Amino acid sequence: MDHKSTLVLMDSYSCHAGYDDYMSFLCGINGSSAVVLNYTGQSCFSYSNTTNGADLNLPSITISTLNLSRTVQRTVTNIAGDETYSVGWSSPYAVSMKVFPTRFVIPGRQKQVLTVYMNATLNNSVMSFGRIRLLGDQGHVVNIPVSVITKR
Repeated sequence: MDHKSTLVLMDSYSCHAGYDDYMSFLCGINGSSAVVLNYTGQSCFSYSNTTNGADLNLPSITISTLNLSRTVQRTVTNIAGDETYSVGWSSPYAVSMKVFPTRFVIPGRQKQVLTVYMNATLNNSVMSFGRIRLLGDQGHVVNIPVSVITKR
């Protein structure tokens, strides 16, 4: 049985978070060990490194409390042919955001890491939204939704 979860973004990219990534996330939730054991049959003792939800390699970014600043990464896999991408973004309200690299060439079946830097500019008690957009020279467009609540 394959426990891997791959989400395809449009027809050229995928973001991948595997079974161990989800287990590390679940085991990192306070008091979750018994529940995780009950539902999965696996002990959290084998997952000493825990993963924050914002760090799961999903095709979106959600930060429930952005305290001052945060850096997250997304690794995307090109499931199509060679392509050159330009990266643009619109920041959520009360967030200064930068994404690197701003342009990259990625061969088919290869990976590219995107690093996203976010800084809270104001307190904002409601979720605000933005996006990261990858525009490919072969016509592919990939949007990565970003949602954030800021605390400054």
